[in-house]
Amino acid sequence: MQSSHSSSLPLKTSLIIVGNGMATGRLLDEILSRTPDKFNITVVGKEPFGSYNRIMLSAVLAGDTTVEGIIQKTPQWYKDNNIEFISDTLVTDIDRENQIITLCANNAENEKTQLTYDELIFATGSRSAKIPAKNQNIRGIFNFRDIKDTEKIQSFAQSAKNNNHIETDVYEEKRAVVVGGGLLGLEAAYGLAISGVNVTLIHRNKWLLNRQLDRVAGTMLQKIMAEKNIKFVLGCEVARFDNLTNASGEKILCGVELTNGTYLETSMAVIATGITPNKELGNNAQLEVNRAIVVNDYMLTSDPHISAVGECCEHRNATFGLVDPIWVQCKTLAERLCFDNEHAFKNSPVPTKLKVSGVQLFSAGVVESSDDTQSFVVTDENASVYRKIIVKDDVIVGVVLFGDVSSGMAYFDMMQSNQKVIHAMPELLLGHEFMPEDNNEKSEAA
Repeated sequence: MQSSHSSSLPLKTSLIIVGNGMATGRLLDEILSRTPDKFNITVVGKEPFGSYNRIMLSAVLAGDTTVEGIIQKTPQWYKDNNIEFISDTLVTDIDRENQIITLCANNAENEKTQLTYDELIFATGSRSAKIPAKNQNIRGIFNFRDIKDTEKIQSFAQSAKNNNHIETDVYEEKRAVVVGGGLLGLEAAYGLAISGVNVTLIHRNKWLLNRQLDRVAGTMLQKIMAEKNIKFVLGCEVARFDNLTNASGEKILCGVELTNGTYLETSMAVIATGITPNKELGNNAQLEVNRAIVVNDYMLTSDPHISAVGECCEHRNATFGLVDPIWVQCKTLAERLCFDNEHAFKNSPVPTKLKVSGVQLFSAGVVESSDDTQSFVVTDENASVYRKIIVKDDVIVGVVLFGDVSSGMAYFDMMQSNQKVIHAMPELLLGHEFMPEDNNEKSEAA
């Protein structure tokens, strides 16, 4: 590895970005579109790949695309844009006083390099959240967070498709449990199921996607996924992982015991229960850190030369896992770095738009009714369509759509503008195009 400083570019500001995920990819685009020649940029990534679309890992797992197909910035792209890309490398230390970071290549503990910076950005993302189950330090338990995880899970799934046994040779049928009924868990379960694996999904809540869907929509989703040969155990958690010991003395997963007393035989477990911000470098640098690395409205940390964006940062007590607000963060940071413009980041509400097992989903605002709200619902079980609009004080405060999401953004815009809609029910529930033409006049009159 070599320093990012080049004697041929002495006047450029040295900008180092730690982390090479989707936030970094977007930030680089924002910077290059504004001031392509202002910075001498170095990107340090712990994975051996260029920036890639993590959202598409489920498509890789399902076989709908390849690892190469989700790479958004290849090593050649960095070269073409005069960016030094240091891959497969970790940052081990931050010297804020002298503005120096220490790097160490993976599997090379004794080979360390130091780089100096004028501006340092943390975009270290997040990792899979831990679960409280006992006996997790055994082979066969995987996270579902990066390409390496996906390739390991794929290898297992491929062995099932080919009817080859893994090393344990314990079960003739490949069995896997997926822990977590959020989007990642559902996509992991789907990808394994279509590869021929007998999958059971375990979720501690009583219905799937409980943060985005109400019970009715969550149950409809479960029914559709059950048709893909996925089994479900809801309302409980994994209490303990069980293992056998092979001839080499290695502990290998053979089953899970649940908090409701159920025991499931399995040779693989995928944990997909949420994310934990990677804030360790912030702690290392003695920055202000809470749940994540704390930033102000302009993505600046407690050090005037260090910024943070994406899942590793915390803004006004909020952390981030959705793409939309992170893209806004990148624009805010690029404006400050490139032009010294201060455009404050605002964490505005965004709707959730998902596609799970071929089903379109949309939600915004609250998803469950309460004593002070009214709910308007239409259900077509034969077409697998469900719509619910929740209204309070004549305005929309929540939307849940399943199957047909064509009116989702129209409902969301009405919710954001506090547009009075109660008089337009139930026509509005059929779709925003059915709303009476005089609605705007009535809204203004109200």
